[in-house]
Amino acid sequence: MTANDVSARIKSAKRVAIFGHMHPDLDSFGAMLGAKFLCDSLHVKCDVFAEFMKNLSFLRIFPEIYFKNDFDKRKYDLALVVDCNEISRIDKKFQADVSGKKILFIDHHELNIALDGADYYVYSKKCSASLIIFELLEKLNLKPSAEYATYIFAGIVGDTNRFLHSNTDASVFSIASKLLKLGADCQKVYDVVYRSMTMSNARLRDYLFSNLKASEKVCYVVISQKDLEKLSSNVEDVKMFVSDINQLVEFSVAMVAYEIGENKFKVSMRSKNGVDLLKVAFKYGGGGHKEASGFYLAGDKKYVANKLKAVCEEF
Repeated sequence: MTANDVSARIKSAKRVAIFGHMHPDLDSFGAMLGAKFLCDSLHVKCDVFAEFMKNLSFLRIFPEIYFKNDFDKRKYDLALVVDCNEISRIDKKFQADVSGKKILFIDHHELNIALDGADYYVYSKKCSASLIIFELLEKLNLKPSAEYATYIFAGIVGDTNRFLHSNTDASVFSIASKLLKLGADCQKVYDVVYRSMTMSNARLRDYLFSNLKASEKVCYVVISQKDLEKLSSNVEDVKMFVSDINQLVEFSVAMVAYEIGENKFKVSMRSKNGVDLLKVAFKYGGGGHKEASGFYLAGDKKYVANKLKAVCEEF
């Protein structure tokens, strides 16, 4: 699809429902609100549906008022899905109602299997969905306000890890500069996301580093719900430190497995030194990017730890 195709598809709808992936991160929230600005600018009614966990510090960037939880499929004739390209990756409580509707995906992840009848605006080499949204706005001569520029900037910062990942090229810095000129509040983003550690966060970070296991070039750690309860933490807090573990110079790959439901673990992986994670992620039914991917494992903490020990040998 071209930018004009996307515009025409949205304009053909009477009301749009916007979704990101389950357990949304900075890029997912930034892209969802960027998509909201796009729909508003095209004078098409829209609503954003997302899990909004008030305990996440970074959500102070995004006003809760913009997000809804009571999706009624009868009110919408287009589902606009950002930062993922599979219905199975949006919040489970929305999946059944979204299936069968007209769907437009705007994303930057590798596309495995296209959904029949869906439209795709996907650039897998781009650093973030928020960046794709901004480029789309530029192509349509739409200029976000300082408020929305901040949301989009936050999304880009999140998926480049403050411009540290190799998916950061000259064009990313150029777009960041444009967003700052539009009034994006850089300091607010950095203060909220990277300067908001609590004492419980610090204890969690110590636990993760103290319980690391390692092979030749891979390190990993597993944390259960019971462990998190003892540390007064949650799975969203764990995500703060996956990239920190990847900073260890002795290892090229870091894996953090955290329990998200009874005997169900999410494995988040990060890499450096050119190590491609996608082959392993796809093997276990996951996905993502070459340097930031993930997958799920079913089993107790001991089983998951043994499984990750075996996965280490696949790199």
